[in-house]
Amino acid sequence: MIYAKVDAQDLEAIRAEMKTTKNIKWYRRLKVIDLSSQGFSVPELSQIFDLSEATLRRYIHHFNEAGLPGLSPGHSPGRPPELTWTQEEWLDLLAQSPADLAQLDTAAQNWTQGLLQQYLAIYHQIKVTQTTISKAIRRVGIRWRRAKRRVHSPDPLYVVKRQRVDQLEQLALSGKLTSEAAAHPRSDEPPKPALLAFLDSTDLHWNPDIGSTYGLIGQQVKVDTPGLEHPWYALFGSLVFPSGEGLYTIQQRKRAVELLEHLQLLIELDQNHFWFVVLDNASAHTTPAVVSFADQHRDRLELVYLPTYSPHLNLIERLWRLMRSQVTRNRFYDSLNEVAKAAVNWLNTLPFTQFCSLMGIDEHQLAFVNKHFS
Repeated sequence: MIYAKVDAQDLEAIRAEMKTTKNIKWYRRLKVIDLSSQGFSVPELSQIFDLSEATLRRYIHHFNEAGLPGLSPGHSPGRPPELTWTQEEWLDLLAQSPADLAQLDTAAQNWTQGLLQQYLAIYHQIKVTQTTISKAIRRVGIRWRRAKRRVHSPDPLYVVKRQRVDQLEQLALSGKLTSEAAAHPRSDEPPKPALLAFLDSTDLHWNPDIGSTYGLIGQQVKVDTPGLEHPWYALFGSLVFPSGEGLYTIQQRKRAVELLEHLQLLIELDQNHFWFVVLDNASAHTTPAVVSFADQHRDRLELVYLPTYSPHLNLIERLWRLMRSQVTRNRFYDSLNEVAKAAVNWLNTLPFTQFCSLMGIDEHQLAFVNKHFS
């Protein structure tokens, strides 16, 4: 038979805690130890508290092993976790494809618990169950998520273009970006300080994306919407990295004409800097008129095209996603003009720290960015 081993000091602490706590479950555990120390058996305690004998034995055992902390709901007296990898270590592994690891002998592109189990056994000689792996991953904040398809860019110059954008980002982030980084810098002029902007356009609809809501099983919820009169505007944006400043213009359409108006405003906005403008390969972005405009202003502007099928490389896309979730999704406005005002106001008042988080600027870079750009 098991009984709580309580000395006079512990008993005094238990009874003092019972007088002050407002947590019923905690009070009950304390009372179990109090009565057990007085000689009440586990079967008797089971009758008093209507708890299983196994539960009561566990309470008493935990107390005898660790004292009052052992009674805490979060206390785990078992052996330490078998897998203690950090989040960074897991993410480094998950960023790889199982198919690229020869010893796994699989064509799978994504990880499963079974593949992780094989990997740990083969590459680290760690033999654990899939349940242990699941717990270890969840413990560091990683969850199982459905993957989204993304078309692999067929661009033969993908690596070159990607490296070009990465180079400009690093120079801008370090405050060292100048016109010398241009693909064809002018030798007859001294280098000018430069700015890096990510340009794109998105639709602003009066009819909101209403998303999901609660309703009875088998019955679709109906939501009244404003209708389709003048259904959308085009919002053009040029996001300056890493300052977070931007130029945003509202247009009726998304043609080359509207793009050129936006570019003209951008280069006039700051004539003391050279502009590197990163943009995708949308048809309106690659017309002869746009190419000619860039050529005419090559002393002030360079258009840097992303690899094809790579919109995720355009940093302003992150801003659009957040804006839609906070401004237009599941929200109703009196007019399309009100939608446009709300969007531009949100863009112009986005907190700088939130912008840095969105852009992936880490804490080491943040000090420099705060000093020079905020």
